[in-house]
Parts: sequence; C-alpha cells; structure tokens
Amino acid sequence: MAPSQISKKDTRSGSAKTWIHLPTLLILTLQLYGCGSVLSRTSTDQINPSISPEAVLGNPKSYIGQTILIGGTILNAENLQEGTLLEVLSYPTNRRGEPKLGEPPFGRFFLLYPGYLDTLIYQRDRRVVAAGRIVGERTTETGGTVRALPLLHSVEIKLLSDYDTGPRFGIGLGVGFGF
Repeated sequence: MAPSQISKKDTRSGSAKTWIHLPTLLILTLQLYGCGSVLSRTSTDQINPSISPEAVLGNPKSYIGQTILIGGTILNAENLQEGTLLEVLSYPTNRRGEPKLGEPPFGRFFLLYPGYLDTLIYQRDRRVVAAGRIVGERTTETGGTVRALPLLHSVEIKLLSDYDTGPRFGIGLGVGFGF
C-alpha cells in the first residue's frame, strides 16, 4: 500500500483514539478552571507572590509600591471622604486566595477602596479576598494603644459568600428534584 493511502481500518482506530482522549481533556480543563483564583487575572498578574502578608506586617515601608494578596475577615468598615476603609484580619490563603480561617491569623491590614462600599454588606466577620498595593501605614487606636498598620490601596476586592467554601464539581446521571 502506498504511504498516501490509508485503509478504512486505520481511519477508524485513529478516530477512536481521539474520542478516548476527549473526556480526559474535558475533565482536566474543568479541574484547572476550578483551581483558579477568586480574583481576576488582571489583578493576580499584579501580585508579587514572593511577598507574604507576614513580611509586610514586619516592615510595610520597605514594600511600598508592591501588590500583595490578602484574605481574611473584616473587622471594621468605615466610609471616608477618600473611599471605604476596611480593617481586615489576614489569614493564610489557599490556592484560590481564600482565607484559611482554621489557621492562626497573620495580623491586621487597612484596605482602602477608592469608592463607596455599603458597610451593611461589607460588615464585620465577612470573608474577603483582595489584591492591594502597599502605600504606607495608617495608625489606629485599640484599647488605648496606638498602632501603625499597613495601608493597602485596593486593586480588586472580592467579598466571599458565607456559603462559598471552594470549588465544587460533580458529574451525575439520572433524575433529581428538590424542595
């Protein structure tokens, strides 16, 4: 048989090989999509992954201009003339950037959003993930003690649902209903 001629048997086996790999490719694509960050690609591209929130807490002035990822819970939210100021208790984050509340927190950050955020929505104990550019420090008084906390300007902020505990993926066949 000449090299340019392909038998029907060869064509069928090649087609079957393609269909076998299609479900595998689909599953891998969905898994990779589910592992993505909760923030946009534009924001995550600005984050310097070599800078941890712990390092910034130790010396915020040496990281001015850098963008970091913080995830945590809101301690306080206040609308000011320059925007909405959130005080965030920062925790270690998972691969998606969501805070791991079961681990010890790093410390507190101020996050300034340049516009208005409804403080009834962005309220105490809500989970939040943000990309923020370090701009300096801001002082606060807690229990009679004045402390300087790192101040971040929000690049992007995402309020997490109380029910959102991470990616969910399922495949099923059949009929289902609920009430």
